[in-house]
Amino acid sequence: MHNKKNLAILAENFAVIHKSCFGSPSAFFSSSFILSLIQNPNVKFINEGQKGFCLVRRSDEEAEIITMAVKPEFQQQGVGYSMLRKAILLLSKTNCEQIFLEVASDNIAGIKLYSKAGFHSCGIRKNYYHISNHEIVDAITMTKNLVK
Repeated sequence: MHNKKNLAILAENFAVIHKSCFGSPSAFFSSSFILSLIQNPNVKFINEGQKGFCLVRRSDEEAEIITMAVKPEFQQQGVGYSMLRKAILLLSKTNCEQIFLEVASDNIAGIKLYSKAGFHSCGIRKNYYHISNHEIVDAITMTKNLVK
């Protein structure tokens, strides 16, 4: 298990990675916010060291991928897909039946990654992500069923 000091260090590391991926202050997660998430017993994480991480929250038979971040220098090398597969495997060992996530409509690589892992689009949240002071994009809601 993780003690408070280790969780705080982990949250700092995750925040640095998140900021490198989501540069807008309105888009990246602070270390205090990440710490509050990883201290929640319903939130699990996949940690790929300095390469990336994935946060997943489960509630009964449903789960959501809260965020997933891979440092730019490690993108397109299978790190994200590996983390996503680990998160799916982790959830498949529970009573979780369905996973949801949201991805920015302009994140083509992310959409391809989630589709490759078996997620499909199930909705759109208009003007959801504030990319910068002047740019707002839709969120595509995606889902994956874990039961057949």
